[in-house]
Amino acid sequence: MLNTANASEWVDTTQHKIHYVEMDDNIKLEVVDWGGKGTPLVFLAGLALNAHTFDPLVSSFVDSYRVIGMTRVGHGNSESRNENYSTARLTKDIITILDKMNIENAIFAGHSFAGGELNHLGRHFPERVKGLIYIDAIQDLNYMDSHLAVCPDLGYATIDILKYQDNFYNTQRVKNPDGSYLPYADLSVLGRFLTEEEERHYSGIEAPAIAISHIPEQTKDFFIGLGNPTQKCFEEMNKLTYLGIASFIKDKQNADVAAIQNSQHMMHMATPEKLVMVMKNWLARTFATNKEINKDT
Repeated sequence: MLNTANASEWVDTTQHKIHYVEMDDNIKLEVVDWGGKGTPLVFLAGLALNAHTFDPLVSSFVDSYRVIGMTRVGHGNSESRNENYSTARLTKDIITILDKMNIENAIFAGHSFAGGELNHLGRHFPERVKGLIYIDAIQDLNYMDSHLAVCPDLGYATIDILKYQDNFYNTQRVKNPDGSYLPYADLSVLGRFLTEEEERHYSGIEAPAIAISHIPEQTKDFFIGLGNPTQKCFEEMNKLTYLGIASFIKDKQNADVAAIQNSQHMMHMATPEKLVMVMKNWLARTFATNKEINKDT
């Protein structure tokens, strides 16, 4: 079942439609459809974020791609489920949305936590994947616990700082002082995503892929608005990022890697123009022209 609703609940600068797509367990997930024609380009948000986090990017792609964003279960305006937050289940949700929107295959661009979903898609659903774009989404999960121990937690830290807890729990959307919206998730289940996430392996992924990362040492404003990282946090960010990239290069054939200077983990918000440039250059080089990539869609 595919339901469409007007996006009248908040002011948004992008032209889009909102779909609520029903899963096999009857929960409904939000899909933001920015339109456009051509190969579908699907954006997957990071942990505690939703599809609207990509608003700064989409206008640069709608002239050549069908651009949509998916808000995973328990995030933003998507509903939560009582159990099963595994990577396999999250990927099943993505495939269900593709099926119900009659999308045969797509290029997927995923931020941060979505790297696990990109991996699962590439390894288990190769026929649905034309390309994978990891947006600061290559991490060595062996260092996730030590990273979380010394770095601010995005969801809890920001909620505490902004002191909008009541508004958050009622609407799952929190406003900035200027009236724009910050995207969040159901904090009561966030930990489940991390504990149920599968190990990340890059071997066996046939689709072309690029890892686009920030440079941890150049991070000035951690996660936008949470202040400068401590030295310990820098050290753990380095392990998480650079050892993850090393695994990606080692295990993924024909892997491409790019770095954006003077950015940070939320590079799609902090330096969207640079990210768009890297993505467009890779897409043009990898697929030659959009005509080529569209030939079997």
